Amino acid sequence: MAVRDGTPPIFFSICVYFCCAIALLTAPFGLHMGEQSFYLATYLSLLAFILHFRYYLKDKKNLLLPGAMLLTGIITIIWIVINKQPDDYIILYRQYQATGRLQIATAFLLLFVLNEPRAWQNLTALLVVIAGFAVNAYALYQGHVLHAERVELNFDRATIAAYIITVINLLFLKAALLLNHRHKVLLFFVIFILSLATLVMTGTRAAMLTFPVLALITVLATKHIISRKHKIIILTLIPLLIVSCGMILKNKIEDRVNDFQKNIATRHELTGENAIISRLSMQTVALHSGCHALMGESAEKRGEIITKMVKEDPELYGVLPYITVHMHNELLETFSLKGIPGVLALLALYLSLIFNSFRPQRNPVLLAITLSLVTYGLSDVIFYSKEGSLIYCIGIVISILLMKAPQASRNVT
Repeated sequence: MAVRDGTPPIFFSICVYFCCAIALLTAPFGLHMGEQSFYLATYLSLLAFILHFRYYLKDKKNLLLPGAMLLTGIITIIWIVINKQPDDYIILYRQYQATGRLQIATAFLLLFVLNEPRAWQNLTALLVVIAGFAVNAYALYQGHVLHAERVELNFDRATIAAYIITVINLLFLKAALLLNHRHKVLLFFVIFILSLATLVMTGTRAAMLTFPVLALITVLATKHIISRKHKIIILTLIPLLIVSCGMILKNKIEDRVNDFQKNIATRHELTGENAIISRLSMQTVALHSGCHALMGESAEKRGEIITKMVKEDPELYGVLPYITVHMHNELLETFSLKGIPGVLALLALYLSLIFNSFRPQRNPVLLAITLSLVTYGLSDVIFYSKEGSLIYCIGIVISILLMKAPQASRNVT
């Protein structure tokens, strides 16, 4: 029993860290190796837990986040087992099956890294810098050399690219501030400009508006490693950088603004695609269908309710193409399918992420990633996409490793 009480051998730490590193460097490019490496890290974490379970159960506060992630995944899998049918909705079930499994696996990896006694801050900062430069360089290449209408990295949706760039660059900004270099503030500005430029090239409005705020939150929540003077400089110059970047990428921004205005102007038309109004309609029907089954319902039953609503109110027609996909709002999508239990589990996950952003030590980048997860979830469903879920799971894990500082400097944030 002494083995189970002791700290797991360094073998586990090295292997888990190596797998996480491979996942961070490859998953943003859509390489299957990234997903495989991440899952291997979770399997090793599960093995470490089985062999040293008493060690991992000692610190009760470190059970909160893994428990919330595990619960979210389990509720998804139970919902699938109860409702899955081989019909027009099978893709929806398969998507949630993949993300549910990923959440369950991630829970054991989170338990491992939260209890990791060894410091990985310097190595992780270097790793994040490499990943950050690689992702931004590839995005700029697609936008300026290949002249892609909207940068998608190697995925089929620009929004997924925007989520990936957001997570990677929030880590990138924090890593720059952690570097022991006198020009780290200048590097922060360079990374910020790169981040905003690549996000604009994805054409994702939510990301363009959200990222500057998240960058400011990262700076404001950071203590000790940058002086008050540097904070003031950063907070003063960021608005100027936003304006400068906006002028350079004026055409792309105008295209997205014009598209938004066009959607608003044609909101009463009952034909054609209208992304903005469709999203609002989806949220309306998701809330209504969820109220019909507070403990959850099948995708088929939801589809029947929504179809009936559209017949009664034709202005909701924009919902119909998405009945077999999702309702473009994380919380309402969860409510409409998994009912109150699913909503409570999702809220518990959000709250536990925020809690871990402040305890046992402040973690500004985890806070920023969590806020981006919540914000993007207002107009999309992150945990429907396997790629989106994977990058957020990787980002959460790496943000924790990024704060694994040596014992002497454990308070550095």
